[in-house]
Amino acid sequence: MTPMKAAVIGDEASVGIYRPLGFEVFSVTRPSDAREIWPTLLQGGYAVVLVVERVYEAIADLVDATAEEMLPAVTLIPEAAGGTGAGQRKINRAIERALGATIPTREEDE
Repeated sequence: MTPMKAAVIGDEASVGIYRPLGFEVFSVTRPSDAREIWPTLLQGGYAVVLVVERVYEAIADLVDATAEEMLPAVTLIPEAAGGTGAGQRKINRAIERALGATIPTREEDE
């Protein structure tokens, strides 16, 4: 059985910590640079791809176009400097699609 691979893409400060964990690290200077790397991630046999939120915002159309594929599973992570909220918004959209309604978060409750 071939071991599954994992990758992470984002700025070096956010993704470098994943190297010792066995992730293949794709460091980009500008979020838009990820558009050129995305096809490599799709064809690279990765089971999981972690995407820094700011990078996701630059490639959301590419990620969403492959959302129905089984692999890779794409998960958003905040960058080292803090998150943009893109991950939470993506989760909220998925819940809304699944349930047909939104679920208030703590911020919305206040």
